[in-house]
Amino acid sequence: MSRLAVAIANYLEHEPVGVMLTSPADISWGQDVLVQPDVFVIPLDEARTGDWSKLRSLLVVAEVLSPTTARADRFTKRRRYQEARVPVYWVVDGADQQVEVWTPDAEFPTVERERLVWRPAGARQGFTLELAELFRPV
Repeated sequence: MSRLAVAIANYLEHEPVGVMLTSPADISWGQDVLVQPDVFVIPLDEARTGDWSKLRSLLVVAEVLSPTTARADRFTKRRRYQEARVPVYWVVDGADQQVEVWTPDAEFPTVERERLVWRPAGARQGFTLELAELFRPV
């Protein structure tokens, strides 16, 4: 998770379209809808309000799979992010060294094995991260 967070933070220094945050951070879209993304980016205008309770828009979300979270990340959270119209949801699978890329209307993910690409609105250049770098041994 730290390599992904650092890569996104570095990108946002040059393309200030949002603010990257990591868990623990609860996002709620209602009384019974609560998620805690591993890594996510919120729009600058929402970050500037300083009011965590009004945080509603997520530009990109990444969940890093573990044996205890895989089912929730792939099913429950994915549905919640799609319902909330999060533009891009990455399910990072370190064991298989791949990333599932979900969009709001997707019935199935695109599976990336080479690189992640994210093109947020308002950015001059897109974010690219080679998966070989993300998954390289320590």
